[in-house]
Amino acid sequence: MTQLDIDFTARPIVVRAVVITPRRSMQKTRAIQAALAQQLARPVRLNLDQILLGAGADALAAQREELRQAGEATNTAAQHVTDLANSIALITGVAPDAVTIDRDHHRAIAPAAPLPGATVATYRMLERRAAQQSEDWDVAIVPPQGPLPEIVFADGSDTLDADAGDAVATSAWAARRWNVSTLAVPGLPAGAPPANPNLDTRRALSIAAALRQQGVAATPAPAAGRRFALTPAATPAP
Repeated sequence: MTQLDIDFTARPIVVRAVVITPRRSMQKTRAIQAALAQQLARPVRLNLDQILLGAGADALAAQREELRQAGEATNTAAQHVTDLANSIALITGVAPDAVTIDRDHHRAIAPAAPLPGATVATYRMLERRAAQQSEDWDVAIVPPQGPLPEIVFADGSDTLDADAGDAVATSAWAARRWNVSTLAVPGLPAGAPPANPNLDTRRALSIAAALRQQGVAATPAPAAGRRFALTPAATPAP
């Protein structure tokens, strides 16, 4: 092994290694990553460059091969990052240099340009598309500020159907992208819920529970019937 760097503070742990090995002994990165994760009992992201040698290679040949393959790996990685930034920029409508690339954690973040007629759900769909094209990278697209999707309950129902549940999920997604920790939920009571909540309260409680599952808090807002949108909670003045 010619290089080993470990970042135990990262989540998951990031391990970067360069090894020289006979071609016949080459190992799959995913298998090594899984073994490391099992040994450490923590998630691991392994960035492994294997310098492959032919039989009978001497020390000088090994050094030359290491330099050649290391250079190729660096060029390939740099080109991959460039291609990734260009792809995300094309999807979001921004310049490639507006895409923030975190190489260590394989994460890319980009603000989306306002698109005529686009909703928050549109930008969530664009993020999914970008993620599908980005292999093992995490992609986050920050949508422009705008209204959250409407949540509609059936008459007399306090259950989130598929469309309503997706509207709540999209609202939570947008809140996280905007760094908004709390959304105002119409009909949500302040403090503990009553023993016999009415329909508006039951609807609000189901939404609040769904938001909590996605890392977003809920705060009370006036009841608004069976059709409404969530809104970012007002930030108290300092």
